[in-house]
Amino acid sequence: MIDPFRELGVPESADDATIRNRYLELIRTFTPEAHPERFARIRQAYELLCGLEQRVRYWLFHYGQEDSLPELIEEAIDAGLRRPVDLATLLRLTQP
Repeated sequence: MIDPFRELGVPESADDATIRNRYLELIRTFTPEAHPERFARIRQAYELLCGLEQRVRYWLFHYGQEDSLPELIEEAIDAGLRRPVDLATLLRLTQP
């Protein structure tokens, strides 16, 4: 599996706007006609990170806890957190 943060060249703390802007910049540079493999990796990376829920899914899968997403989102809402929520805060909710 690719590292989507490295593929897009964004920090793990990047927000939705930063990820989207970087994605748009990269797909203008690496067009599917000229760079089909790189374009496919960039697109895959963006699909993994393109929203808070997708990023949380990626992290939970990365840490082997993908089944806990519904509970995580419910706990975040119950705790009064609103979107966009800091990803680190959401991940802390899954820690024992």
